[in-house]
Amino acid sequence: MKKVMFDDMYCWSVFNDVRQIDFNGHLWVREGGNVLIDPVPMSDGDLQQFDALGGAKWIVVTNRDHEREAAFFKERTGAEVVAHVADAELLAVAVDKTVEDGGKIVAGLRAVHLPHGKSFGEIALYWSQQRLLLAGDLVVGAPVGKFSLLMDEKLQDPPKAALGLRKLLALDFDAVLVGDGHSIMTGARAALLECLEERSDIYINKINIADIPWKQGVKREGYDCEVKDIDPLIGAQNLGYQIIRLGKGQSICPLHFHHFGEEMFYVVQGSCTMVTPRGEWPVQEGDFIAFATGPRGAHKFRNDGDEGCQLLALGEQVDHEVAEYPDSGKINIVAKRDTGQVIYRMEDNVSYWEGE
Repeated sequence: MKKVMFDDMYCWSVFNDVRQIDFNGHLWVREGGNVLIDPVPMSDGDLQQFDALGGAKWIVVTNRDHEREAAFFKERTGAEVVAHVADAELLAVAVDKTVEDGGKIVAGLRAVHLPHGKSFGEIALYWSQQRLLLAGDLVVGAPVGKFSLLMDEKLQDPPKAALGLRKLLALDFDAVLVGDGHSIMTGARAALLECLEERSDIYINKINIADIPWKQGVKREGYDCEVKDIDPLIGAQNLGYQIIRLGKGQSICPLHFHHFGEEMFYVVQGSCTMVTPRGEWPVQEGDFIAFATGPRGAHKFRNDGDEGCQLLALGEQVDHEVAEYPDSGKINIVAKRDTGQVIYRMEDNVSYWEGE
């Protein structure tokens, strides 16, 4: 077995002559018990390494055709087999635990249901902290450095299967491990989008708002809202956009402004109050509002009415951002692809030579 980018992730392979690609098994080594995923046969040397690493406590089968050597490893280790509830009864090996969409397999690992693949119970696996996905059967790492989808003749509805991968595009990831073919360890999200954009049976860069479910945004007293994130689902590169729904008495976020990313809001439905350093202003359905960078673009939206309000938010996607919060005297340093965000109070600033 070999390590794959992460110190705790191992992979081994067998070559399939028919499809001319590798079939891969993966082992996640973790405290509390290792997780074995879609295990293909191991060589004697790999088995020795597997035992030395602690064997496995769980065996995850991502779809009914990736059962592979699960029974052998279950007997060898006593591990519990995990599969999606829709495929559990289709496996020859006994399944000990079933999961559904979003279900936690173990801490830090959850299932993403992809129901339109070859198997109705197919799942991808998502490690949010590592920004890592593992695709079972639907996404294939071929040719090297690119993704393709499983052959159309193996899929019940190829366009639905392709569009269903929007569930993966909605996630924050950079690396994708594959059960079949070659994994991509950086830039994998762009590679998956490129694969979908090359298909002629769908147009991945278009979506109807009715097809996007509401999800919980901020949930805090006075700042409880729901959102529909649009941009990640249709391949946006430099702009971010979402629909935000505000209930009575709720705000989107504290008064703030950006140093690098310009924003625009459009009131889609209802009315609310726009809070700015230049006063409070009523805004209503049909209003466009521009927020330039810098202090003059400071803003906050608050719903003072009895009815709900929906706003379209559009902003530049910049790799690094600085936001300020005038009411609380805070500054937010955001590095989206690095350390997340770090918030300080402005009063804590020091001179260049402080402590040197």
